Amino acid sequence: MNETQGWRCWIAIAAAVSAALLSLAVCAPSRAEEQSLAEPPHWPVGFLLPESLAGKRPATGPVKADVLVWVPEGAKRIRAMLLIPNNTDSKIFGEHAALRQVAARREMGIVYLRDFDTGIEHRKDAPAEPERIQEVLHLVADATGIVEFRHAPWVTFGKSSRGEFPFRMAWLFPERTIASVSYHAETPTWPLPEWARLKGETILHVNANGETEWGGTWFNHVRPSLLNYRARTGWLAHQVIARGIGHGDYPDTHGSAGWGEPVPPGTMSCLRIWDYLALFMEKAIALRVPSEKYPADGPLELKQVDEASGYLIDPFAAEDLFRVPRLPLREGPGGYLVGGGEEAPVSGYAAFAPLKGFAPPEGVPVVKADTSVQGFKDWLLTESLKFPMKADPMLDLGELRRLMPRPGDQVSIEGKTLAFQRIIPKHVAPEGGIALNTGLLPPNAKITLLAYTILQVDARRHYRLAAPFTAATRQQIVLNGVPLRHKQVIELQPGHYPLLMVVRMTARWGRIGPWLEDVTEADVALARKTQAEADQRAAEEARIRDSAAPPPNVLIRKATDVPEGERKKMFWVADREQAEAWLGLHAPYGQTMGPR
Repeated sequence: MNETQGWRCWIAIAAAVSAALLSLAVCAPSRAEEQSLAEPPHWPVGFLLPESLAGKRPATGPVKADVLVWVPEGAKRIRAMLLIPNNTDSKIFGEHAALRQVAARREMGIVYLRDFDTGIEHRKDAPAEPERIQEVLHLVADATGIVEFRHAPWVTFGKSSRGEFPFRMAWLFPERTIASVSYHAETPTWPLPEWARLKGETILHVNANGETEWGGTWFNHVRPSLLNYRARTGWLAHQVIARGIGHGDYPDTHGSAGWGEPVPPGTMSCLRIWDYLALFMEKAIALRVPSEKYPADGPLELKQVDEASGYLIDPFAAEDLFRVPRLPLREGPGGYLVGGGEEAPVSGYAAFAPLKGFAPPEGVPVVKADTSVQGFKDWLLTESLKFPMKADPMLDLGELRRLMPRPGDQVSIEGKTLAFQRIIPKHVAPEGGIALNTGLLPPNAKITLLAYTILQVDARRHYRLAAPFTAATRQQIVLNGVPLRHKQVIELQPGHYPLLMVVRMTARWGRIGPWLEDVTEADVALARKTQAEADQRAAEEARIRDSAAPPPNVLIRKATDVPEGERKKMFWVADREQAEAWLGLHAPYGQTMGPR
């Protein structure tokens, strides 16, 4: 090789290196670009994860950090951290002032996992890569310069569909889990899977659910599950029930018109629940995290908590404080029975005769009672409001129950005027009912809809009403001005009956509407029995509301005041301060614990 050839070779190599560096610069964000992914002032650190760790990022829109981190102002070290996976307002909870104050006092960092595939959720079998979280925490330590993130113990949080995260992290890493929080989320399931690694650790846990959430999940699933953990593990668990709330539908939920506004009297605010969860975390860290050293060189051994040091809450305290009859809690050979069991074939009984003097007005559709179809096809229908009405029609219909509209009649819903018109063919579902995917359901899947028809019955007989619902789809049927329940058996005499449907929906259903089903003599007998029991419960509820309920100091007691053999049958909180805070969330009639 001569001199000219040598120079040409070096030029080629330099060009190749420059191109490679340019390619790296284009593919990888610069330090300045990484810093720009922070979201100050709440999240001063933000960064992207390697593709091997990242979850499913949005296909469009600006690049956002996969992980956001906050530490107390001026902090150089931490003793603990809070892990929050992304879902709805979980990020906003991580910014809540009371939580940040607790974090500052307890030297706790907060890690928000916006787009991270945890590898442990929504899997039937043992997670194949449970240590993925540790890879993320190494990156957090590098990004913040705080080495304790590599080994610090954690509190885990999860909302709704991310509800497996907090308790599965506790199953897999019990020695590192201080406490766990399930917020309107899945219940720590029971029995434990074989791959759970629990060895008697006193992990503190709380479930916060709405009173009406998922048809009563707080007493069907949460209560028996947590009592099984109390009885058969070292967990110190309890539950919080937000009175009058469903699946996180607080009047001041983040993103709603009520965010940041005072809530109506007697209504639960999400901020009160968040304040309580912050207090719970403070108690947990104080009880379990050693205060004499930091987890700089390796993990800390968390302290075990003496059950006798806390307060115990009667498992029926919520019903007694709300002054409603106690809801079912059943035990079997293997512990408390989780779930409401199979859906009952009937929900009650009612007998109807046509309203005196009622006849179908001109222009109002009439449909025959027919069990061979999956819904009625002829309705007067309002246009759909593109938002869900505030009132739950299955709980509070108000004057709507009296509606018997004619074509062109109007109704006002929260300031919006709607007119009833004959349903157009494209909105009739082929199998029966009202089609929602033909223009009635907007992209955000949030609607309010009213429909009316007249039911014609040719001979006396019994039917079972089918009007399915969920927490997100509220479908109330009204016959003769009387609200009916899904699976209620109805006895109808020959004649015509006004039938109204009121729908509030935040879900994507293809169609909506009730239908009638055949019933057996056994179904009718069971329906009568079920109705008699329901009437008895209603009378008992009225009696309870008119009488003095058990005082809180009977429902909430020092653990040392409860026989040791009974303690595992009750929920646990850390001390009187937390017990009083819990009571404050469950005392609609102003109950207090009384003198110390």
